Amino acid sequence: MEYVPILSVPQKTRALISIGTNSTRLLILRGDAVQTARSLGTRLGTKLDENHVLDADARGRTLGAVGEYTALVREAGATLDIVATSALRRAGDASAFIADVRRMTGVELRVLSGDEEATFSFLGATQGLKLEAAPGDVGVLDVGGGSTELAVGRGATVTKTISLEIGAVRLSERVPALLGERALDADERAAVLAEASAIADAVLAPLAAFRGVARLVAVGGTMFTAAAMLAQNPERDGVIVTGGDRRGLIDALLSRDLGGRKKIRHIRPQRADILPAGLIVADRACRFIGRAIAVVSHSDLLLGYATSPAYRALAPAGRR
Repeated sequence: MEYVPILSVPQKTRALISIGTNSTRLLILRGDAVQTARSLGTRLGTKLDENHVLDADARGRTLGAVGEYTALVREAGATLDIVATSALRRAGDASAFIADVRRMTGVELRVLSGDEEATFSFLGATQGLKLEAAPGDVGVLDVGGGSTELAVGRGATVTKTISLEIGAVRLSERVPALLGERALDADERAAVLAEASAIADAVLAPLAAFRGVARLVAVGGTMFTAAAMLAQNPERDGVIVTGGDRRGLIDALLSRDLGGRKKIRHIRPQRADILPAGLIVADRACRFIGRAIAVVSHSDLLLGYATSPAYRALAPAGRR
């Protein structure tokens, strides 16, 4: 897919709210600089595969986060756009949720397709790591709560994308032993890992068609967290995460219960339960792609969308 090159609009302050399966996030850019970046674990995709409609509590948490973020956007004097990904692609009652967001903010929420999500993640990651002129094809892997995307391209041109229906929340719900109700012994860890890997492999197998990328970049909360744990620095960009790193973290996490995981430095409480599943999805995806080593970028879909012509520059509604 050929995509319009990234725009730089230094005179404008713009904001983007992104509603995912696990997190609702805010990015405010003043010119090219990040003014505000927030993330709340609202888990809109809770039990969505089972119920096919949005969980009432998750819906309330997410709308609360949108309201909080919109107030920050007004205070910053920024324009606003709102996008959503996997959970709202799947929810049978997505239109009612979109209407609620419209009433709260005055902004029409845009549900991105999987290919669009992959494209904007690619644009954000390559921009953040300054890979626009990197030789060879770059692949950007985005492991989310509800889906996993891969985009391949060079510069600001995306040539191939794929979106697959597996993510950290969905795999955790299919294999509840991953969530940390209790610590697992070595035999239990091996059995649970085998079960979860088989489920992930059945969905991720099409990634084998993307083998041969010169460089693999990983984005998303799972890999941000892994990089922070390995580098002992949550702000560091460009951390290299190997297959051995991912599998070591998976084993260490499964050997602790949820309370123990939450005590580990750099793990946000909102992610401690689903982190092993996210790492399993990431590791199995890397195996299919044929690149054990991935470089982690903190810049992702939000930056890619907010700095692209897709951004709609809308004024949020006044206080309601």
